Amino acid sequence: MSGGPRETLVIERSGGFGGLTVSARVPLAQLSSDERAAIEECFGHPSAPPSGPDRFVYRFRAHGRDVTVQEDALPVELQALLDRLATTWSR
Repeated sequence: MSGGPRETLVIERSGGFGGLTVSARVPLAQLSSDERAAIEECFGHPSAPPSGPDRFVYRFRAHGRDVTVQEDALPVELQALLDRLATTWSR
């Protein structure tokens, strides 16, 4: 996954207790190499349905690729990215 200045990763988070869907956009150039590798790993696995009630589900989109990942299957390398986005989620 390259990271040109105009290329973005779109992340949608849905589910949870309130069932709201929120999203954020992150320039690929701002991702660490570990975060880019973790996203690539996610793209390499099939999307999965929710693993239980009130769980978050994350959808990642970039370069025409799309994958849905359950919160309990997220690579640990993505937690810092999601923490950084906590104040920027939009509906």
